[in-house]
Amino acid sequence: MRAMMGVLLLAVAGVCSLPLFTTSESSWIMWTSGGVAGFCSAWLWPIVESYLVAGRHGPEMRRAIGWWNLVWMCSVAGVMLAMAPLMENHASMVIVGLGVMNVFALFVLPLFPKNPPSHEASLVKEHVPASYAGLLQGARVLLPLSYVINGVLSPLLPFILTGIAVDIFWQTPVVAIWMISRVFATTFMWYMVSDPVAQAPEVRTRGSDRVLWCWHGKWSVLWGAFIAMGTGFICILGASTLLNVIVGLVILGIGFGVTYYTALYYAMAVGSAEVDAGGKHEAFIGGGYMVGPMLGLVSLQFAPTANESGFDVVIYVVLGFLLLSAMALGLFWRKDR
Repeated sequence: MRAMMGVLLLAVAGVCSLPLFTTSESSWIMWTSGGVAGFCSAWLWPIVESYLVAGRHGPEMRRAIGWWNLVWMCSVAGVMLAMAPLMENHASMVIVGLGVMNVFALFVLPLFPKNPPSHEASLVKEHVPASYAGLLQGARVLLPLSYVINGVLSPLLPFILTGIAVDIFWQTPVVAIWMISRVFATTFMWYMVSDPVAQAPEVRTRGSDRVLWCWHGKWSVLWGAFIAMGTGFICILGASTLLNVIVGLVILGIGFGVTYYTALYYAMAVGSAEVDAGGKHEAFIGGGYMVGPMLGLVSLQFAPTANESGFDVVIYVVLGFLLLSAMALGLFWRKDR
């Protein structure tokens, strides 16, 4: 597994160096580097997720996932802020920077064992209650939904921000707001990791009278994430001012963070930390990334105008998708009761 990670990191680093060998900002560079990097990531992330949680159970697994989420989510938000000065004239250098980061990642591989640690089956039964199977199904409704919304919004946000007179220099920092909000949501969930079994509704910290609320094992958390994503999406596409966009991005980021954290935890807990469990998790993400831009593109083709009022069609289409997701989530919820 470790050798495979090295090969994948080298492949991404190599393809991201392409802008150094051409003098023009060609679109084929974006397509090639994006395609190869996406293909390699689909292999790399499930392996990393297995290394992350194998041999860990219950609160230890939730804590590890929390730390890992904070690291990669902070990195993504930081990159969105750092790339702002490059976007107008040197956007391809962002791809080169991605390649350099993959080269740096190669130097930590010797710290990894050749394969993920063993995951004790007896401890899985102790820390994974039967209700987790239903919660996993619910989380896997929300996970692709979150990336459908992200996939719809990503190509439309520049037009939305331009329409409310946000300068191109400030557009990527504004978009990064939902990523920063996601970090805060993840930090809160990581802080609420507790030692009792998953079924416990609350827990007092050692040496303290303070009561912590446990987010795991609760359907209300999934419903809260669903409401946050729907509300944030409508706020953004219906926004007429920058403040409305910012509020929508904050709410959306909270929904995204809760969804990702819960979906990954339930996937790896129920799936016994196997690479296949991480692979299924990433497959749902990939499906959302694929469907989102397609929905946005098809919706705009049927829009009555070419200006921002054409977003109404996108809103209706995604609202329909939200309705279908709510019905599926409700079915799994009723089945689990």
